[in-house]
Amino acid sequence: MNRSPLLTSLFNPVNLVMLSLVIISGLCSAWWLAPIGFMLWIVMVVNIAKDPGINITFIRQNRQPLAQRYQIRFDRLERSRISIFNAMAQVSPAMQKIVQPLQNDLESLVEDTYQLSLRMSGLENHYVVQKLNSDFDSEIKKMQSKREQTDDNVARLEFEQTIQTLKERQGHLKSLATLLDRFEAQMTGTNNTIDGIVTTIVNLRGSSLPQIKERIPALQDVIHTEQNEFKDFDQQSKQFSFIK
Repeated sequence: MNRSPLLTSLFNPVNLVMLSLVIISGLCSAWWLAPIGFMLWIVMVVNIAKDPGINITFIRQNRQPLAQRYQIRFDRLERSRISIFNAMAQVSPAMQKIVQPLQNDLESLVEDTYQLSLRMSGLENHYVVQKLNSDFDSEIKKMQSKREQTDDNVARLEFEQTIQTLKERQGHLKSLATLLDRFEAQMTGTNNTIDGIVTTIVNLRGSSLPQIKERIPALQDVIHTEQNEFKDFDQQSKQFSFIK
């Protein structure tokens, strides 16, 4: 069962023990200490509920599945984000503070990529269905044959319009296939780029704070570049949202 961070915190064994002690002490000992105990318990619950690790796990477990070829690449991107998160848990608070803006940017990239991957997965499913249910070449040839066989000008015009519509749909479907393949390639490139950032961050753990602070902005620029690439795909994908 996937519990929210708040429920996870409420059912945390330590918090349950603390709540029990507060209730017991309030009933059997000094009742006036109960409000103080409840305040401490609330603080403990909030601190655990706000734990970044718990929130990351909850978000991951509640994501909708993506198309297989995008799911594999998105999972790799999310693992990179978690790798940096885990690496930063082992360093000094001073380094954590310096790297935090990069972690925020990476979190934003992961979420933006997921939302776009979800849309592209819908288009992928649409493409597969259209591909299975449509034989444009055969339909076009059939309409062309009927056009050549008729002497009726009205019927000929209708056949020509149908042929043009089929060709347009065929062209849209080919363009969609190209976009889907390009998005897969972009995700692969982004994974390689972010893997490089993870390696850099891990290697920086032995550097001085000024050196780390100097490197972070350039790494953020790399993440921003990847985000801009996905924004371009986001705009391009919208033209295919209502293909029939």
